[in-house]
Amino acid sequence: MGQQQLLLLVFGVLIVAVAILAGMNAFEEGFRKMLVDRMVDRNLAIATHAVVWKTTRDPYNGGNAKYSGLTTNGMGRLALESDVANVTYAITGATDDELEITAQSQEFPDLGVRTYVHGYDVDSTVVRFDGSISIN
Repeated sequence: MGQQQLLLLVFGVLIVAVAILAGMNAFEEGFRKMLVDRMVDRNLAIATHAVVWKTTRDPYNGGNAKYSGLTTNGMGRLALESDVANVTYAITGATDDELEITAQSQEFPDLGVRTYVHGYDVDSTVVRFDGSISIN
């Protein structure tokens, strides 16, 4: 092989290596975004269960128009799992009229989602990729 052919071969290998690295980074970024979308979806489902629980006027199985009963063991009271697909979900704040639901990825601890419910409506959802949202 001549020097020109060797040089072309080396450049070809370098270009393929760079393309593989870029593809891996793009895949991980897409995976993280998909995971956050799934976390937001589950937070909204938990919020829906909580609103139904709040509207139930049963002293044993309902909130009697208050979220405050979900302060301790809220996920258990709603009969929902706390750990689903490497994500931990928790009710991190509950008063009579407000609820805070937090999700944190176990695989990527810097991913966090927090959903706020006021009254019977979802007020807002905050997504962070920097680790500032955690379950503690």
